[in-house]
Amino acid sequence: MEKEQRRKLLKLIETHAHLSQQTLADMLGLPLDEVATTIKRLEEQNIIAGYHTMVNWDAADDDHVSAMIEVNVNLTRETSYQEIAEVLYQFPEVESLYLMSGAYDFMLLTRRSSMTDISKFVSRLGTVEEVVSTTTHIVMNRYKDHGTIYDDPNNDMERLVVSQ
Repeated sequence: MEKEQRRKLLKLIETHAHLSQQTLADMLGLPLDEVATTIKRLEEQNIIAGYHTMVNWDAADDDHVSAMIEVNVNLTRETSYQEIAEVLYQFPEVESLYLMSGAYDFMLLTRRSSMTDISKFVSRLGTVEEVVSTTTHIVMNRYKDHGTIYDDPNNDMERLVVSQ
């Protein structure tokens, strides 16, 4: 499959993971076997790293919250960012983990947790020898996530009027 067709296929799968391989082939004007072989190869190469469904948990009336946690670490001659990341991403609460530039070293995301669970998790993070400090940010509202815009028609919050 040529590079441009492969890019189109990846974009379609990223946005519409529920589509069948036959539908993808039809949309791209390609034979089914070519699309199936390409998808299999992309999965084996970890270019397609998984298939996920976006759930609007706020609309599902779920009382759990999400948090973004900044983590500062102390590197030693014996440890690297990679080694610390391998410790951090083993926590089941960690949904996403990023090495950052700037004021902190790692940003991690935890979702669908209670405030108590987040508090306990942050305490457990503090037991990791290299962790120097954490700063926790609770997500108050999601407006857009992974390209999906969330709209809350039942939001009773009034718009704040800003006067000049």
